Amino acid sequence: MKRTLLLAALLALGTLGAHAQWLDFSTNQRRFSIGFQGGQSASGTDYARFGLGASIQVYGFQVDFLRVTPEHKYDNHVSPKIYRDSSSYVINLGYQIPILPWLRLIPVLGYCQTNYGDTDASTVNIDTDENSSTVYHDYTVIARNHYFNYGLGINIRPVKYTDLQFVYSARAIYGGININLDAFVGL
Repeated sequence: MKRTLLLAALLALGTLGAHAQWLDFSTNQRRFSIGFQGGQSASGTDYARFGLGASIQVYGFQVDFLRVTPEHKYDNHVSPKIYRDSSSYVINLGYQIPILPWLRLIPVLGYCQTNYGDTDASTVNIDTDENSSTVYHDYTVIARNHYFNYGLGINIRPVKYTDLQFVYSARAIYGGININLDAFVGL
């Protein structure tokens, strides 16, 4: 009786998986999207802060980047203060595992770097071009740390033109939205 129930359960799961097209890696050949990310970089360190980044997905491969600049470097106030500042970035590479047509898991491996330093608010630098100018203070790195990053992401496609993406890794927690460029090919 136990064998019959086990066989029926395995047959039902196999049929359900075939009908839902689980683990259909051939769908990765038609995926191309770009997007923007936001979240915490350098998690688990003293320099964890909110950052922004971008991602690109091509043929199931994904590269994403998240960056945090020094907090006081682009402040436009001049003072004799020297601020203790930090910066960091995270870059990950992953491959999408299609669970369902609208749901994918993304194991990611990557690199995280944190920089600790001083921002000298008494110095002012100005970069100009024909359309805009940027004011910033000198930032000197005192210490630099390097970390191996690993984690798991989830990619959800609620509608044809966008993906929602969330990544939880050892050194970053972030999410974003991607525009599916492959959806516009048929237009």
